[in-house]
Parts: sequence; C-alpha cells; structure tokens
Amino acid sequence: MQLDREGLLQKLYSAALLEGGLTGVLADLAIAFPDLPISYQAQCVYQNEFYDCAFYNHGPDVLEKLSRVESANPFPPIALNCDVSDIVQTAHTISPQEMEKTDFYDEFCRENIHINRATGIILHRQGADSAFVAANFPKEFSDEDEARANDVMRFLRPHFQGAFKLLLEVRKREVNTARYGFWLEQIPTPAFVVDGGRRLIHMNTLAEQTLKRDDALTTSPGAVLTSSDILVRKRIEDAIGRAQATSSPVGPVFLRGPGQRGSFFFVLPVRPEGQVHPSLAPFLGPRMPFLVTYFNPEDRPKTAQGVLAGALGVTERESALLQELIYGSSLREAADRLGIAYNTARNQLASVHTKTGTRSQSDVVRMGAQLLARLPGTPELGLG
Repeated sequence: MQLDREGLLQKLYSAALLEGGLTGVLADLAIAFPDLPISYQAQCVYQNEFYDCAFYNHGPDVLEKLSRVESANPFPPIALNCDVSDIVQTAHTISPQEMEKTDFYDEFCRENIHINRATGIILHRQGADSAFVAANFPKEFSDEDEARANDVMRFLRPHFQGAFKLLLEVRKREVNTARYGFWLEQIPTPAFVVDGGRRLIHMNTLAEQTLKRDDALTTSPGAVLTSSDILVRKRIEDAIGRAQATSSPVGPVFLRGPGQRGSFFFVLPVRPEGQVHPSLAPFLGPRMPFLVTYFNPEDRPKTAQGVLAGALGVTERESALLQELIYGSSLREAADRLGIAYNTARNQLASVHTKTGTRSQSDVVRMGAQLLARLPGTPELGLG
C-alpha cells in the first residue's frame, strides 16, 4: 500500500492538538507496512505526567510480554546515547547476529516474528522521561523493504518530533485552562475568537493592532468582526457559516480586496463536533466559538519562519522562501525579495517538496498556510 505522506502529516499535527496522543497516526504506518511491527511508547511520567503507548502488527499481549523482560531489552540504552537529529538504527550498535544471542531475543523477540533489529525516532528525552517510535524488523524482512521503511521514518522524524513537542505544550496549558490569553498570544499572527454570529469573544495583541491599522478587518458597534469592503465581509460571513455547518476548518480564504493582495484567513471551530479539548475550555460559551487567524503579506508574523522550519523540517532559508510563497509571491518574485537567484529558489523549493512529501507548489503553500494557522509559534517548536 502506498503511504499518503501529506495526509499523514496532517493527521500527525491534528492528533497532537485534538486527540492528546499519536497512536492513531501510527495505524496508517501499520497498514502501509503490514508485516512490520511498529511500536510507540511515551514514558514521560516524571516531568510531564504523560504516558502513552501503542503496538501494531505485533503478536497478542505484547505489552505484558515486553514488561516481563524489559530489563534485558538492549534497545533503550542505545536510544539514550543516540543523536536525535537522525533516525536510530540499532544494527549500527548491535548487529542482528549479536542480537539473536541475547536473552531478550530468546524471551521476547523469538515469539514476535523474530525481531532482530529496529529503526527508531527519539521523540523526546528529558531526564528520565523519554518517548520514541520504532519500526521493529523481523529477521526475514527484505533489505529493499527495510530501506523503504527507513526512508519513511527519516522523512517523518522531524514531524513526529515537532508534533510530540506540540502535544506536550498543549498538555502544559491544560494545567491552567483559565490562561486563554497565553494560548492566544502564542499564535504568531492576528487571531480572533468569535461566535457563530461573528461577535468577538477574545483576540490576541496582534489582532488588536490589526483592527487599529488594517482596513481589511474592522468591528461593528456590536463588536462583530466585519470589513468595510463588501466582498471581504461576505467572505468572512460565508467562511464562518461553512465552519459552523460542517464543524470543520475552512481556509485558506483569500480576500483579494483593494490593496489587500495575498491576504487570507482561516476559520477553525474551537469545539469540533463530538470533542472538546480541555485547553480550549475558556473559549466555550452557549454557541460554538471559532478561531479566525488572519495573514497580511504587509505585516508578516516575526516567528512564522521558525514555525515553518520547526514543523516542516526545512531550513531557515527554505522556510523564508515558503513564507514568501504563502503570502502570495510568485517563485520569481520571492527570489527577488530574498535576493537570491531564480534557480536557487527553484532548488530550495524542490528540497521543500522532498522534505514535506508534496508534489506541487500549491500543495506545499497550502500545507504551510495551514500550519501557520494552527500551530503555536513557540521557539521550542524548532528542533534545530
């Protein structure tokens, strides 16, 4: 089965924000590699009070069996000393032949499809807290399939790490849900919380500044988010109406109003149907609220490049190029604005496609815009 990499990335960050864990994302990997045992363990109970685990394509009662021989497992010590900026291949430290001579292999791996090597992603390491995802290769697993799985793991590494950091940040905010102001201020662009009638409930500092100096968005005497431009006002009304009807995010919606070339916004239901995330509880009222994030190419968020670089696993220069494209520049215009050659910009865009698994400029622009709309712009999101 062909793995939908772009779809997997979208699920990854959505799971971190809305589901409080990454287990559901791994189901897609398990389906794409039905003969490959995949495991996920987040043992972050000491400093983060968080534990989560999942096992796919393993035998029955795998967690119980693993707990009985955990002290003999040679894989965790390998992970403690590895470089988190790349995938971890246990065969580089202990050969499959040596692995087959261990007590752990006799007591656990032999019963679990003869696993004798693994490739892992270290999601988190902080004192005694750790989290990882591992692809556990059976003895009979072909070199070709192993190379394909490792390629997927290498592609997913920065995204899994970024999503897990985001997950822990969300959990920290759950401790004090009354601090909604802090949550909004982490969004690196003007952000409004409105009800279904577009009445303002909360907004961040950037949103307040936007209302003071940006003609595209205004508020009516009744504190309703609107615009002096009829076309823009209609698009705001329609977008919130669609989000309300479907309980789903809407956007990007481009304004294309006079003097506002490239401006766009997203509308995200704060309370998707059937689930209420605890960190968003302060926003909840008698009507479903919506988060409206606004992007103006003339007033770019200072942290946008850092968010893009950290979340997508691209370099700062590549994220600068992507930011230009998100805000409406053509590739040639972006190259001119950044002071680089057009061919250099083409090469950087090709590199972004490779790292994000996208096939076209419009796809990667959409992905980047969605991330800027959804992700808090904390410096810790970048993984270096």
